[in-house]
Amino acid sequence: MDKNFLQDILKKLKKKGADEADVVFSSSENKSSSCRLGEIEKTEESITNEIGIRVINKKRQSIISTTNIEHRNINSLIEKVIEMVKVVPTDEFCGLANKNQVSIPSKEDIENLDLCDKYEPDKKEINEKVLLLEQSALNNKKIINSEGAELSYTKSKYILMASNGLESEITKTHSDYILAVLAGNKSNMERAYDYKSKVFFNDLGDFNKIGKKVASDALKKIGSKKIKTCKCDVIYDSKVASSLLSNLFNACNASSIIKGTTFLKKKKNKKIFNENINIIDDPLMKRKLRSRVIDGEGIGTEKKKLIDNGFLRFFFNCLSTAKQIKEDPSGHGTRYVSSIPSASYTNLYLKNGKQKKKDMISSLKKGLIITELMGSSVNLSNGDYSRGASGFWIENGQISYPVSEITIAGNLENIFKSLVPADDLEFNFGVNSPSLFIENLTVGGI
Repeated sequence: MDKNFLQDILKKLKKKGADEADVVFSSSENKSSSCRLGEIEKTEESITNEIGIRVINKKRQSIISTTNIEHRNINSLIEKVIEMVKVVPTDEFCGLANKNQVSIPSKEDIENLDLCDKYEPDKKEINEKVLLLEQSALNNKKIINSEGAELSYTKSKYILMASNGLESEITKTHSDYILAVLAGNKSNMERAYDYKSKVFFNDLGDFNKIGKKVASDALKKIGSKKIKTCKCDVIYDSKVASSLLSNLFNACNASSIIKGTTFLKKKKNKKIFNENINIIDDPLMKRKLRSRVIDGEGIGTEKKKLIDNGFLRFFFNCLSTAKQIKEDPSGHGTRYVSSIPSASYTNLYLKNGKQKKKDMISSLKKGLIITELMGSSVNLSNGDYSRGASGFWIENGQISYPVSEITIAGNLENIFKSLVPADDLEFNFGVNSPSLFIENLTVGGI
């Protein structure tokens, strides 16, 4: 995409009376393959180009997007969005960043993040590796069925330009896999899965080992039992512990603060975790999925402590919500092609603790380790928390038997205060956490 084409859009919008405007171009090249029971089911290669145009005029804003980037269609959209912005309700908080707020990233700054994999797998390699991923699990004769495996590689280019002088261009890659298999027999089947996302294709790991581990995880769940409703200490495996950080993000998003729908609305600079807890949002990490030098509105980004030795230090915001809560922009605005900016995290993670997960397990006389969560009932207004779960019952410091069809319930305020992190943090997603020990949750069973 020629930047001059995008600049021309901005010029046309200004001539037609727009006070402010921005335009986003996104081009995504994707290769993916899925298989089931040793047969390739689907192989796809696609290129998707999109343009999103936002116009702000007299405290009104409107947005329009398209995958048809022919000049004639773009000119038609310019006319439409100019007409649209005349009839939408006013929004006193909308607007672009002031010129003195805009940060223009250098090519070197972007390259230093190392977000573009120079290696590009071809269709043959993706097919071979997705088959290997599944087959390595199916080689275990106790695996009786498969929900399949999928492997994909995506290369994306983003260009953001605005009438305030903002200009940014970045090319990023990410690769992902998912595998799910079943073990047992017709009367007792158990499922296990694994998934991962990385910037670099070859960082996904050894597909042979991954498949074997998923098979092993499924076998461990055979013979799962229901347990009686009780209160006990719980360990969230690192695979599911990050869900609590997602709850935290939603609770300290400025949009929730503005609506008054979060129990954290008056908790800024208050202690909500124990003093050993540090939760970081770091957009400047190399080779990480959500790294970026500026946010989607041109605000420079920086590493921030969300939780600093237990204290909540900021609320995630974009320009609009920052104005509403009367704070400086936090650098978390995200501008998608077809939607106005909103706040989102970058690389959000809870720092490692000092304990090993196995020592947490051995410390429990009775308790539960959660390895899978499903469904969700989280009331951010008061912190009430309930989720379906499965995992393993612990007796006298030993994993005794698998359990399923249970619910975990508590209150996020209490959960945050009591949690203790293990030392097994890995970065596989946008939100990452080590395993977490949590005191005295209600486990609903029979």
